[in-house]
Amino acid sequence: MNVQLTEKKSFSDYVKSNLKTVIGIAAFLLLIIVFFVSSNYLAKKNRIKLSEDFVKAKILIENKKDLEALELLRGIIGEKDSFYSPLSLFIIIDKNLEKNENNIKDYFNQILSANNLEKEDLNLLKLKKAIYISESSEEKEILDLLNPIVDSNSVWKPETIKFLGDYYFSVDQLQKAKKYYLMLVSEDFPNIDINKINKKIQIIENE
Repeated sequence: MNVQLTEKKSFSDYVKSNLKTVIGIAAFLLLIIVFFVSSNYLAKKNRIKLSEDFVKAKILIENKKDLEALELLRGIIGEKDSFYSPLSLFIIIDKNLEKNENNIKDYFNQILSANNLEKEDLNLLKLKKAIYISESSEEKEILDLLNPIVDSNSVWKPETIKFLGDYYFSVDQLQKAKKYYLMLVSEDFPNIDINKINKKIQIIENE
């Protein structure tokens, strides 16, 4: 009996002596829970606002208010949202809302720097950026963007290889173009018109 009382007393003393530590741990855990709940709530609230701004921007474009739409879309891009930011950039390009090419590059870079993009979405953005800058940028910048896709098993690999073939074909670097066209033929990718690729290879060989 005395042993049990001693044990109970020892435990009670232990709790009392470590009360500050226990309270501190409990408060820390509570703060973590509050933080995650608040973050989740704020993230959802922000997503709703981005959705609303995106819809407003499309309505403004329909009403020929391009400058107002551009401001909204710029704001969405700045949020680096994995869904609405790329869509906003694509609308800006498609509707030719931004005339400054350097600003477009900056929009691409903002989104590409986000850490919440799925791998294939990231690859698609890299391909679209390469297509956009292909008329004004150096070869190295394009290859730095696209070589990782070419060397991967990405779903965008065929389109990337075809773009590089067409890019070199357009600038009359025919042997480089042939290299990429042969990659398409050898791997027989789906959704690629191999007959058109073979015709381009024949043109190169007849030069």
